[in-house]
Amino acid sequence: MAIVYLIIAIFVLAFASQNLMIVPVRFIFGPAVEIPLILVIVGAIIFGFALATLRLVTRRTRRFPRD
Repeated sequence: MAIVYLIIAIFVLAFASQNLMIVPVRFIFGPAVEIPLILVIVGAIIFGFALATLRLVTRRTRRFPRD
């Protein structure tokens, strides 16, 4: 399974490296911030991975409570 993750990571990095243009990013409050698209893509991937990991951890702790 680790090989599949590695292949996906390589494809994502290849895709992100092709998107180096500067884009405006608007948050809920405040003005737009202009940052490279590669940072937006990598940031979204890291954020999604963190949410998935948090979900997995909370699911496991609910299933196996500590005594």
